[in-house]
Amino acid sequence: MKPLKKQLLLASIILLGLTTNAQDYLMKLGYASANVELAENFKEYKSVPTLYNQNFTYKYKGEEVLVSFKENEHVEYYSNKEHYIKSTVIWLNKNECLITLTESTLPNFPFKPGNSLKMKITEIKGKYVYYESTLGGRTWEGKMKQTDVVEEDLFASTK
Repeated sequence: MKPLKKQLLLASIILLGLTTNAQDYLMKLGYASANVELAENFKEYKSVPTLYNQNFTYKYKGEEVLVSFKENEHVEYYSNKEHYIKSTVIWLNKNECLITLTESTLPNFPFKPGNSLKMKITEIKGKYVYYESTLGGRTWEGKMKQTDVVEEDLFASTK
């Protein structure tokens, strides 16, 4: 193979790898592989966690997703709040939590109430929170940006 063709093939493979999202892969796996177990001796973190009563945004498939952490509740809003995913949050320590799905109106969402993932905050830079999530034995990294959306605006569309 000529050097230019090799370079184009390599560039194509890299581009494909960058556009394939771990969350997309997990969406295809479905609920059967989607639980994180807690140790029997686990104790819930009772102090104020890093993501306490804060709102964030991140991009998923080119769309902005609005995320709310309020006390022990986590909500993600899609399609300008037309759809949502609601979960409970159990904090394991200041930077780690278990997020368990309770309800979803997101079309074709493959997970069911009771499925859970573990999220660990790895770094905070300015308004950006970097995290690592584990679901179904798969781990991926992500980031979200803190936003100034007020709670009344955030929850208005689901009442």
